Amino acid sequence: MIVQLARVILVTAGALGGFAVSQQVDWTAGTGYSESFVIIIFIILGASIGYVLGGITGREFNVACRNISARLSEMDTPALLLGAVGLLVGLLVAFILSSALLRYIERPLWLGFAATALLFVLCAYAGVALFMLPARDGTLNLGISAGTPVDTRPPKLLDTSAVIDGRFADLARVGVLEGPLRVPRFVLMELQTLADSADDGRRARGRRGLDLLTTLSAAETAVQVLEADFPEIPTVDAKLVRLALTSGGAIVTVDHNLTKVARVEGATVVNVHEVAEALKPVLLPGDSLRLDITKEGKERDQGVGYLGDGTMVVVADGAGLIGSEADIRVTSVLQTAGGRMVFGKPVTPE
Repeated sequence: MIVQLARVILVTAGALGGFAVSQQVDWTAGTGYSESFVIIIFIILGASIGYVLGGITGREFNVACRNISARLSEMDTPALLLGAVGLLVGLLVAFILSSALLRYIERPLWLGFAATALLFVLCAYAGVALFMLPARDGTLNLGISAGTPVDTRPPKLLDTSAVIDGRFADLARVGVLEGPLRVPRFVLMELQTLADSADDGRRARGRRGLDLLTTLSAAETAVQVLEADFPEIPTVDAKLVRLALTSGGAIVTVDHNLTKVARVEGATVVNVHEVAEALKPVLLPGDSLRLDITKEGKERDQGVGYLGDGTMVVVADGAGLIGSEADIRVTSVLQTAGGRMVFGKPVTPE
């Protein structure tokens, strides 16, 4: 409907413009055609241009209306009220400025009208953008409903990998993650995209994350959706870093690369893997432990076992102990970017 309406308007304007052009010059003397023929040609040419431009303009306007409608449906009431106030303030400022501007632009008349229209558009846009800035960066509303005591502690912003991992809920339950848990709307949309993926692995991970958020929504460690977005930023990780910087919150993630990038940009990050590593028991060379040797190692005569927290233990001369428990003495501990590895050897009976 919008495309057809745009075409009707621009075809009419193009036809009128073509007629006006045909009257500006004596085309009959230059071309040898009759005046009526020249008028018809210019009207057809103007209407054709209007038809093409009307289709393009109508489609673009239709897409813009859909995007605006989708954005408005995602905003909460305080953000919409601020946007309306900003629009009124912008129009008021434009009215005051236009009254002074028209005194200096009296001729030609069309220039004053165009300048006034442009001034109203710019002031209206600036007013809406300025007043809705707190809603965009997350400082207006952190998802706390009316009547709920305000939690002044910095929020913990969950990224997609942390939601899928799920260990953040246990950390929050025991008090390691202090402050309200928030999942931004763009992270929730990425989880939905994963859950709708054709790939079985990605679909399972997305559904696991959504199921966990649904379970926690009524639990003691409730996670609330944060209505904030940065349309000019293309990636979810970059949006999360910007949100953390503007709101003063901390990113909760298990993504090693996101952790490094966020810290370089000055954002606070809680990496669940790092917390788990810090809570692992300390093993020093010379310590003894009881270990179940489960498989062969990469090197000859090596056996491999795992501690209760998943730490790999490589046992020299342990290939003959596969499938049994053995007393192991720690010889060295290696800390890597992917975790910790322990090296040991069987305890020789004296």
